Amino acid sequence: MAAAALLALVAALAFAAHQQVLAAAAPFVRAVADAPAADAIVVLGARIHADGRPYSLLVDRLVTAEDLWRHGKAPRIVLSGRGGGGVGDDEVAAMRRFLAARGVPAAAMVDDPLGLRTIDTMQRCRDVYGVARALVVTNPFHVPRAVFLARSVGLEAHGVEAPYGHDYGTATMLRNRAREVAARVWAWCEVAVAGR
Repeated sequence: MAAAALLALVAALAFAAHQQVLAAAAPFVRAVADAPAADAIVVLGARIHADGRPYSLLVDRLVTAEDLWRHGKAPRIVLSGRGGGGVGDDEVAAMRRFLAARGVPAAAMVDDPLGLRTIDTMQRCRDVYGVARALVVTNPFHVPRAVFLARSVGLEAHGVEAPYGHDYGTATMLRNRAREVAARVWAWCEVAVAGR
């Protein structure tokens, strides 16, 4: 009985943390046309193919970032992800190649090759790249957590959901959404409990 009560308490706390992340981020999520001016557009990395091509979820993010840049929302795009290694490992190089092929000049792109965790990306945007106002671009399921973490480190951040430009299978979407539920709870713990 005590174990069941403890489990129920943990579940309730996790649910509350999850909802708090969603609620905190909701006022700061924008469409491309409604995004405010910022110092930088921050693209969060994702998986790439063995030949260095971005997977579709990352393509969606990059196309949205380019759209924001072409609309003059910010002068530079921070490409944050895993850097270095071979062609199939270097997410940042893959993002740079993709945008360069679409006409984005090298001077408009900033590489952040240590972007393995969202909160670390946000801290480096603030401390290393001098970003105060950010437009954080990622897939819809990821935006609330990214915005929550960005604002928790003091960035004036707005999230821009990258529209799904491909047909994703049900299993893919369920897997990403389920993973994100746990990640939101962990993000809240990092901020509210660990004080990051």
